[in-house]
Amino acid sequence: MLTKSADLSPRLSSPLAGWKLCLTAFCLTAGVTTFSSVALAQGQQAAMEAAERAAMEAQARGDDVSPGYGGPPGSGGPPGYGGMEPGYEGMDSYEMEMGSGYGMDDPYGGSGYGGQSNSGRGANMQPSPMVMLELFNPDWSPLTERVQQIFASAAAPKTPVALGPVLRNEAHVAYRYGNLPLALQLFHGFIARGSDAAERQMDQIKFSKHFRKPLWHLRIGTSLAVHGDSSTADPSPITESGSSGGMGRGGMSPDGMGMDSGMMEMAMGSGMDPGMMGPGMGGPGPGGPNGMGMGGEMPMGDMGMYEGDMGMGGPGMGMPGMGMPGRGGRNPAAGMAVPKAEMTDEEVDARMETFLGLVAETVKSGLSKRITEGKFGHALTDVEPESTTQGHTVNGDSVDQAAKSMWIPSVLFVGEGNSRETVKTAHEHGLDLLVHFDVGLKENRVGAVSNISRVKVLDARTGKTLVSSGPMDNTEVERMTRVGRGSPSAYVDEQLKSLWAVVDERLTLSDLPTLSPEVARKRVAQVLGDSSMTPLRKLAEIRYYGYRGWLTTEEVEQAFEITGGVDAMKVLHGSDTQAIEAIHKLVVQTTADES
Repeated sequence: MLTKSADLSPRLSSPLAGWKLCLTAFCLTAGVTTFSSVALAQGQQAAMEAAERAAMEAQARGDDVSPGYGGPPGSGGPPGYGGMEPGYEGMDSYEMEMGSGYGMDDPYGGSGYGGQSNSGRGANMQPSPMVMLELFNPDWSPLTERVQQIFASAAAPKTPVALGPVLRNEAHVAYRYGNLPLALQLFHGFIARGSDAAERQMDQIKFSKHFRKPLWHLRIGTSLAVHGDSSTADPSPITESGSSGGMGRGGMSPDGMGMDSGMMEMAMGSGMDPGMMGPGMGGPGPGGPNGMGMGGEMPMGDMGMYEGDMGMGGPGMGMPGMGMPGRGGRNPAAGMAVPKAEMTDEEVDARMETFLGLVAETVKSGLSKRITEGKFGHALTDVEPESTTQGHTVNGDSVDQAAKSMWIPSVLFVGEGNSRETVKTAHEHGLDLLVHFDVGLKENRVGAVSNISRVKVLDARTGKTLVSSGPMDNTEVERMTRVGRGSPSAYVDEQLKSLWAVVDERLTLSDLPTLSPEVARKRVAQVLGDSSMTPLRKLAEIRYYGYRGWLTTEEVEQAFEITGGVDAMKVLHGSDTQAIEAIHKLVVQTTADES
């Protein structure tokens, strides 16, 4: 018996809505990769709205349709997607159904895609918008990770592109990353190669009247000695304001720790351990009994724990597993990031400031000014702290940490100890001068600290003291400041006046006079026998004499071969690639010998 063909449009309405949802989710997934995490959240909201609209349209088209996929009512088949149970509309109907028997763990009613309603009414039902969203909602976690990678890569420092002479660039990179000995070796290798670009550096060679030798760079170190009551909570150095705490800060606490009553009340009232108050607040400072870091700051390890407990976030501080690169997880962009260049050691600088205050600042300023002006040589004085044209590696690798870091650019921090010990260390590291700081601390019965500082300059070759400053007493500065007899900076400058006079007169470098071939050959003989000079330092000076015409080509070749054998001859006559490889080899050998 022929029957009228059924209208299939209602049956196709739900699949069509499903395809619309798929297409919508796909487009959102493709587009959201170009937006930030804020755009990602907006995309998810748009997907939910689109899913709800599509499902509502399907419901509207299916209102007059009788049977769905599940078959006609009463046929024994379960109702399917083809119809929706009357009275259920949108989100409110889904929530009502959730309250009338749908389990939270089974959004489909517990009976499959065409499951029968738990209400027992037996009418056909179409899934609600939230069900459709859960069915077609994509997994956003890979997309989230990819967006983070894109933005982390964009925020990471770009890899500097190396332009210009390779050896000069590598010398600057090593200096920028705080490895002064490596930087000087590469600088001398650059000169030893003798390219056109190296001639300007060659012509900047100077002469030291005190050491009676030509050089491009006077090697300077510094050291610190603290004696007396070195365990005192606050060293009370001289400060720019003149108030160092040496006079007890206007009222001592019963425990003699230098905290006035107001500070003690504030600490006790807030529940703060008085030991957590730094030197500026009257509490323990470096090496204090409470284990606080320098200057009363919280140690970095404890700070990291504190941030983790408080849930503090941000790039590189997020919690692992929360979609942010954290301390416990791998940052996908870490392999692409250029390591941060740190020329000087902040911890050394902070320690010098803690015990010396204005004295350290004044000496630092005086040395830096003379170094920048070329008073101690011009080598590496043109290094830019941040450069985008010199790369960030040496021979393809990152720069190793130096055995001794720099306190300020071109000045190594040798260590702590008395001057007899530190000057030996300076000599072992090939330094010419040592600027030594001596701090004497004495704490009286009420907790006031006397801080008397001195500075002296020593010849690192002989260990002899060349000049010393006058004593700089914090209590004297406080008394003169109180009565208005002068400023702390004027007082420190006066005590250092004689020291700078000797430095400028005896240690400032002068122009190298013209040498006769005979004098040049004698100097080369001294260079070849000097064990304190690195091979590349020797080759640089020999090459300079050949460049000036004070040595013949044969004499230069002979001196090169004596100094470095085959590798030195590659530096002299090889291709650029051969010369650079030979210089890198000599650097490695020298570093291994010194260690």
